[in-house]
Amino acid sequence: MIVKILSLIFYIYLKFVSYTIRWNLNHYDIPESYWKRKKPFIWVHWHGQSLMLPGKWDHNKQKLFALVSRHGDGNFIASLLSKYKIQLIRGAGNPKKLGIKEKGGAMALRSMIKTLKSGSSVALTADQPPGPGKICGLGVISLAKMSGAAIIPVAAATSNRYEFNNWDNFTLNFPFGRGSIVWGNPIKVKSNASSDEMEEIRQFLEDQLNSISVEARENIDIRK
Repeated sequence: MIVKILSLIFYIYLKFVSYTIRWNLNHYDIPESYWKRKKPFIWVHWHGQSLMLPGKWDHNKQKLFALVSRHGDGNFIASLLSKYKIQLIRGAGNPKKLGIKEKGGAMALRSMIKTLKSGSSVALTADQPPGPGKICGLGVISLAKMSGAAIIPVAAATSNRYEFNNWDNFTLNFPFGRGSIVWGNPIKVKSNASSDEMEEIRQFLEDQLNSISVEARENIDIRK
């Protein structure tokens, strides 16, 4: 009950923050083209940039499922995301394996593949707790390989924010000011991709996430 109340309060706060920010949406045509074609994809971002992204999904065009941990703050995040009409897949990621831990992980992987093949998209973070942050795991690459769905990276930044000194530099966004969301180009993984090819794509995705994160912050500076 406490979790539901706190998540509702935080949801209202985040909606207020998003409403008061002057947004600049970059390369919005990329996800929009997938929505128009009713083509699902894997929406990937850094863990620390999570707060401003859920409200930018067009639920009228496509359903979105999010991978949420069964542990730690997972219940709070699950309650928060559900208020954005995002459906949940519970399970924990691990960047050193297929992206899936033992407890509910294998089931989560199967659920994500099934979700993508049914026509809905999946959202997850490229880096996983307990870190290190800004290091892309192989999990999302494996998911793209097995599902055939493209990966679309996304990054968010706001001018008024506080970044915590923790493993993911988690960002708490404040109202008013400027905001930028940047989508990257789709990344495909062949069904017969070798381990070496998957590692190359993993590094490429990591570089893309860092690049669009810089672009998002530069857009804010340009708009001063």
